[in-house]
Amino acid sequence: MSDFRMRDAAPDARLDADACAAFTPEAARGARLATSRGTTAAPGAPPAMEPMEELLRTLCDLPGPTGQEDAVTEWVARQWEGRGEVSRSPVGNLYLRIPGPGPRVLLAAHADELSLIVRSITPEGFLRVIPGERDTFSSPYFIGHRFRILADGGPVPGILATTTGHALTPDQRERTKLGWDELFVDVGLTAEEAAERGIRIGTRMVWDPGIQRVGRLLVGKAMDDRLGVAVLVELSRRLAERAPRFDVTLALTVQEEIGMVGASSVARDGRSFDMGFIIDNGLAGDIPTVSEAHVPIRLGAGPALVHRDSSVHYSRRLLGELRAVAEKHEIPVQDLVLFHYSSDGAHLVRQGMETLLVAPPIRYSHSPFEAVDPADVENAVRLFEAYLTESA
Repeated sequence: MSDFRMRDAAPDARLDADACAAFTPEAARGARLATSRGTTAAPGAPPAMEPMEELLRTLCDLPGPTGQEDAVTEWVARQWEGRGEVSRSPVGNLYLRIPGPGPRVLLAAHADELSLIVRSITPEGFLRVIPGERDTFSSPYFIGHRFRILADGGPVPGILATTTGHALTPDQRERTKLGWDELFVDVGLTAEEAAERGIRIGTRMVWDPGIQRVGRLLVGKAMDDRLGVAVLVELSRRLAERAPRFDVTLALTVQEEIGMVGASSVARDGRSFDMGFIIDNGLAGDIPTVSEAHVPIRLGAGPALVHRDSSVHYSRRLLGELRAVAEKHEIPVQDLVLFHYSSDGAHLVRQGMETLLVAPPIRYSHSPFEAVDPADVENAVRLFEAYLTESA
């Protein structure tokens, strides 16, 4: 999701690279099945995770800043092996084609997440940074948060900081808004040590809060748009078992957060489609500070079918078809009209595709504590599985 308004608990569940490589939804299902057959967990152990939660945790932990989405696309490419024709474009988009008899359908989600990028390093080793995307973020979402610096020599932890407490001058105490010149990342290293670790101008970093279970919600960074990626990964598994009635291509696009760059190049990749579906996060309005009159969307009530956003009006025909599928299969869906929001969908329309945006909702978008209900993501998978495999 891109936000254009600036045009005017549980333990840390981080998975290491080996664990990420080893995870499959099938393995998670096996663990859950073993539990259901009578295998009991140790006293005090957390309950077994549902497959969609496990998939979301894995995908959200992967670092995929705009312009450096490789960890995400490479992991997904491994999951897609043997399920169809896997290919990449020169700009980094990842595709899986599952041939079928009907019209050509594209389903796309973006791989990148919000990030910071080093623009200079002080002699003392502090990192001066700016957003890796559009400068649309409020500093409270950054100050004091952990970041994972993607240094050449491997990940380095850091904290985004500013002057605090007793060190504040009277003038600083009166400030109500901080600019990027007042913020820096402390990695606890000298400039020489930082250079030895491979931190340099242009190094990117992502939030590193861990993924937390809060009641029925899953909370952490990069739910925008790893929930869409999760839909495509799980959908690829199901389509491998049920032949689609369309010629289906699943795609991970790059650099969405800086202006839908990857999606704008799909036609230039020599690919053409009759219909396109974007899976991106929708805005949940079920919190005290958001008016239901503006955003009547709730977590747990199913994915949203989006009528329009700030860039495009979506296909009423496709919206009607998916609503009919949802009603037939008793899959909960919601209707949504967006204003301060844009997605890859506008670029698909510009390339001649009839397009619809399907958006499982999240709370607290563009923050390190984005919150989702995994059931909404699972219902998006069910919706697309039924639409793509069953005759109308």
